[in-house]
Amino acid sequence: MRRTLFTGLLALAPLGVSAQSGLVSSTATVLLSATKVSQLSVTVTAGGTQTLASMTDGTVNNFPTPVSITTAWNLSPSTSAVVLVGYFTAPAAALSNGSNNLPSSRVLGRLGTTGGFSPFTGGTVSGGTSTIGVAGGTLQLFSQGIFGFNRNASRTDALYLQLNLTGITTVPGTYTGTLNLRAITQ
Repeated sequence: MRRTLFTGLLALAPLGVSAQSGLVSSTATVLLSATKVSQLSVTVTAGGTQTLASMTDGTVNNFPTPVSITTAWNLSPSTSAVVLVGYFTAPAAALSNGSNNLPSSRVLGRLGTTGGFSPFTGGTVSGGTSTIGVAGGTLQLFSQGIFGFNRNASRTDALYLQLNLTGITTVPGTYTGTLNLRAITQ
């Protein structure tokens, strides 16, 4: 009986079994790429509508409240500055009342409460391959140097505006216009 049991066990053992430990596949790869795009924005947070209830000829008229402007950025290391400009698309008619126009040279601006007001009479501002503003209707409001510590930052400024009617008489009516604000990197 022992012999039969041993023979039976041999009959149950598989023949030709070989070990396959240590088998390794070929390498498959996945390419990863992630791009962070530089960001630059300008937002008017207060004072987006400026109104002179009654302008006075022959004098400088102050708009009653400043325009609050927030400029924010997250920039690449190659950027050296952020420049904010204000401009009128038609400098000869920055504000119009039908066919009666006030040029951009009559609109003055200043950031903050100190320093003098300047007219919107400058040229375009360039940065890389882009240009903003309009010749004869632009005012550079600030140029902020960009360094390692402020590549991702923001600033909020108060833009004070005046309408200089010194030496002129205007036709009665409502004069309207649009001041554009844009930032550019250099």
